Amino acid sequence: MSGLYNFTVVTALLDIGRGKWAEQTRSYNTYLLYMQRNLRLDVNMLVYMGSEGQPFVQWMRRGRENRTRIVDTALKDLPYYKSRRKKLCVGTSAYNFLSKFSTNGHRRMNAPKALGETTTNSYSWNWGETNGQSLHKAVRENPFNTTYFVWLDAGYGHGQDVHPKDGIWIPQHLFDHPDEITFIQRSPGVLYFLPQERRLHKLSINILAGLFFAGGDQAVQELYRLQQEKFQEWMEEGVVDDDQTMYMLLYYRQPSLFNLVYGDWYDVFKLFNVAKS
Repeated sequence: MSGLYNFTVVTALLDIGRGKWAEQTRSYNTYLLYMQRNLRLDVNMLVYMGSEGQPFVQWMRRGRENRTRIVDTALKDLPYYKSRRKKLCVGTSAYNFLSKFSTNGHRRMNAPKALGETTTNSYSWNWGETNGQSLHKAVRENPFNTTYFVWLDAGYGHGQDVHPKDGIWIPQHLFDHPDEITFIQRSPGVLYFLPQERRLHKLSINILAGLFFAGGDQAVQELYRLQQEKFQEWMEEGVVDDDQTMYMLLYYRQPSLFNLVYGDWYDVFKLFNVAKS
């Protein structure tokens, strides 16, 4: 396949009960409202979602049915779901949990907490690797026979006016590095924290988020392989943290796999879009 549609946007949303949490309490319906901006994009889109939200996606993607695939997904389908009740606490960073199915990409600078065994938050240590898992599955299934893949969080932009108004997204320079994964890094950049690599999980750092990343199929699979290795290490060491720390550590381990571009959380369509006259 060639031309405008030689990439697949992958996203996901599950109801994990955030509306009942003490913090980061945006409801599932709120994230559906955020998600509609993604769903308006005129792109190939693969959506991992529970049954309760699928009618909304189908309605929003009317007229683009041939470029839409919805994969029925439940909490039990997530990686390491069976280990969700393991009690984990890591120094000052046990609170750094953002659902990769519904995240705002920002860490809150409040006091850290240990995780209990029965709270909804006990699911959260799964989420950090879910975007990589979803892209891995997307590459393997590749329903649109594309070469490039983009992860875009369901709530990307949090309702802000950051998407193309006409829904037309023609990525520019995003796939210039097919053998690398492109991330957006915020100033002062990932390398600034290299001296603190061993204690990243104890810090609150807003530098590299998994709200968005993109690359060729082989690069995506290599990222997934590295992610699985690191996640196993975390399990063995009793470390818990979010995807941001994960990807920073993977960059330190294999920088040649990464293409880091300076920007801010919601700059995807500003940095990687053909200018319209």
